Amino acid sequence: MTAIWKRELVSFFKNPIGYFVFMIYAFLSAIVFCLFVIWQNTSYLGNYFGMWLFVVDIVVIAVMSMRFFSEERKNKTDQLLLTSPLSLYSLVIGKFLGAYTIILSCTALNLIYVVIVDAFGTMDYGALLSNTVGTLLILSAMISISLFISALTENQIAAAAGSFAVLFLLMIVDYLAMFMPTWLAKAMMSLNIYSQYEDFTNGIISLPPVIYYISVTVISLFLTVKVIEKRRWN
Repeated sequence: MTAIWKRELVSFFKNPIGYFVFMIYAFLSAIVFCLFVIWQNTSYLGNYFGMWLFVVDIVVIAVMSMRFFSEERKNKTDQLLLTSPLSLYSLVIGKFLGAYTIILSCTALNLIYVVIVDAFGTMDYGALLSNTVGTLLILSAMISISLFISALTENQIAAAAGSFAVLFLLMIVDYLAMFMPTWLAKAMMSLNIYSQYEDFTNGIISLPPVIYYISVTVISLFLTVKVIEKRRWN
């Protein structure tokens, strides 16, 4: 597992796409920060850690998903992984930790905005803590879903488009539910990955969203293992 994690980090930063991902995150997050903090002349970061920042995360994760398993299948290097002495769980968790470390490295850029707000305004450290915890959890769920989608195809464009589409739909499912029957709307609304984050935005760390994000992460990783296991025996 550790070997896979290190392999992911090394290959990511040896590839130009790694620096392209950082550039995308830095550029888009700067725009969101200007729109919701600087232009509104506020030190409140709740609006910054909102839907638009997670749209940025979705874009970055979608680009990253091109490398998860799709690139391995395209380059035929997946056969080396599948025949290695590593268990499939170690392989998937190693891939997950590598991707999670990379996206956390991107979000570490937010520390720059925290320093700016702290220097020129009044920082609400309680809200910052809750938003940080919420961000760690939602990114974990997003990465695991993207890993699962990437494991389904060897087409890198399909993996990126599929990851973006699924994650974006999970954020706007409430709007789609308005056009559905009541029983179906309630089921759909419970899947909204962003609505679970609202408590964190308000400075509250509550148990149900934590359980939700951890459950999504575990289930998605489990399904990823099953997809790869099926391909190994085929």
